[in-house]
Amino acid sequence: MRTFDSINATMAAVTGVSPNNAKVKATYTSVRQSLPAVTDLGAFLSSHQTSIAQLALQYCNVLIDDDGARAAFFGPGANFASSFGTSAERNAIIDPLIQKMVGSVATQPDAATVRPKLDKLMTDLCAARACGSQRSRDVAKAVCGAALGSATTLIQ
Repeated sequence: MRTFDSINATMAAVTGVSPNNAKVKATYTSVRQSLPAVTDLGAFLSSHQTSIAQLALQYCNVLIDDDGARAAFFGPGANFASSFGTSAERNAIIDPLIQKMVGSVATQPDAATVRPKLDKLMTDLCAARACGSQRSRDVAKAVCGAALGSATTLIQ
């Protein structure tokens, strides 16, 4: 299990967002005491996961709201104003998340296991309220936060 500083450094490295970004730094300062302080997985608490989720969502918020960072992370194929109505549109968001946040080492979940879960999350969130414009960005932030705040980036 990664500890608080390691979690922050990992999220920064994976997203390319500076841990010194004002929004990220404020969130990290706010949740730091609630992040894991020891590497023992048996000591992991629900409060740790809540704080990890807050930090992950802030990193994803900054990543997706910054045009340059978003383009560098997701590439030119991702359309954040689309309805995410096709698997190709969703995969343009999901593929970079899996590649950069999950990876392909033997100890990580297989992409074939992760992809349908992220796809379903996007589909369900867009079904609840039509995606397009700001809603699409919000859905992408949620999917990014789910991937970034998962065990794939927390377990060493």
